[in-house]
Amino acid sequence: MHPTLVEVGPWQPIHLPLVFVVFLAIVALWTWLERRGEEGGLRLTAAMLGEILLQAALPAILTYLLVNRIGPLVVRSYGVMMLLAFAGGLAWMYRDRERYGFTGAQVLQVGLIGFAGGIVGGRLGFVLLNLSDYSGDLARVFDLWRGGMSWHGGLAGSLLVLAVASPIIGVSFARVFDLGAPGIAIGYAIARIGCFLNGCCYGHLCELPWAVTFPQSATATSPAFPAHPTQLYAAVGTLAFTLPLLLWMTPWLRKPFDRLLAFLALYSVVRYVVEIFRRGATGEVWEPLPAFTMAQAASLAIFVIAAAIIIVREWPFRREDRA
Repeated sequence: MHPTLVEVGPWQPIHLPLVFVVFLAIVALWTWLERRGEEGGLRLTAAMLGEILLQAALPAILTYLLVNRIGPLVVRSYGVMMLLAFAGGLAWMYRDRERYGFTGAQVLQVGLIGFAGGIVGGRLGFVLLNLSDYSGDLARVFDLWRGGMSWHGGLAGSLLVLAVASPIIGVSFARVFDLGAPGIAIGYAIARIGCFLNGCCYGHLCELPWAVTFPQSATATSPAFPAHPTQLYAAVGTLAFTLPLLLWMTPWLRKPFDRLLAFLALYSVVRYVVEIFRRGATGEVWEPLPAFTMAQAASLAIFVIAAAIIIVREWPFRREDRA
């Protein structure tokens, strides 16, 4: 549990070239990935070189100025893992882009827009679930580094912004999520590791050998008792159950949105089980159905609806009926 990874800044002028080199490597790698399949191979022209240098120089200078203006910047594990989650999901989408008719640029566009919508929706959903914690200090709503994201709110946010943005980008809204479903699973697992490092989204009191006691300095919500590492339960369940089954089912999922629906159904199974050990707002008993927590009731509903739609649309599941 390391909520703070490193403090960055203030920087000296000698650090600016190093920052530029980092951004240059990122831009050059993306350019190579985007254009390597062009007829005749990738040819570095003066115009292309100038474009790459400009795309690297602008964020490098901006980063340098921001760090020296408001630094030292504290690099927190939660934020880093969220970025890694985005990168992991985006990498999978890039890998499958041609199968679903996307270009590399379109993958990047929908990835960035969906990620932004997910952050806003996820934070808004968490705040609404824990509104009493923020009523006296609304400024805390923007303390994303403390953790606190609602998965269902994040998904809703991504769906809403991409429903608007997909026609503008020139891609099918349904195929965006069919392409991205495995990437969402990968990103979710990585993000849960961020929750573990941050000390949020923990479980009930645990007396098992793998119980975790989070440092009290981690976040304002860290428990003072040995707890179930439900963050890791969710990550392992996603990588060991949700993702493999989703990939195995893919040949049978021929209709628009079916791969997303399959992911939601499989995710709901893992979430339902994890909530047995989870504390917090989502782990509280839901009054209309006292046998379930709020998250379990939501997971059960999502599973039934998603599974029913898939069965009705795709039955019977036959390999010879692949699209």
